[in-house]
Amino acid sequence: MKSIITILFLFTGYLVCAQPKMKDLSVIQNKTGFTKGRTKDVREVFLGKYSSWPLTREQTIIVLPSSKSASAASVSFVIYNGGVKQMQKYWLSLVFQGRANPPVFLDSDEEVLQYVIKTPGAIGLISKSSKLIIDEKYQFLLVD
Repeated sequence: MKSIITILFLFTGYLVCAQPKMKDLSVIQNKTGFTKGRTKDVREVFLGKYSSWPLTREQTIIVLPSSKSASAASVSFVIYNGGVKQMQKYWLSLVFQGRANPPVFLDSDEEVLQYVIKTPGAIGLISKSSKLIIDEKYQFLLVD
């Protein structure tokens, strides 16, 4: 009986440690006015709390990975505390209620990066393991 409890305890610990975290993601942005922020602030942006950036007055354009993207599961877990379908339902609800503009969903980290670079006011999330070269002016620095 003790061995079963020990195994369950270890397995639960593994699951908690294996969950993606904000430090596993890079937040990239273009002319948003943010230079650094807290994880809470980043989550608020990706939850659609802003329709325009406070400092630059640019329209807020959220760029998220689509269900085809390798980083979609990580982003949806870290920001929306659920799966990819939950992330999509969340945005469908916000847009249907008229409370936010729809995000741009793209199929890969490279597409997200290219879109953000070309679009002022855009902010996106990519996996740090994607090995893309990011120009420093598009990097969002996180401070907790």
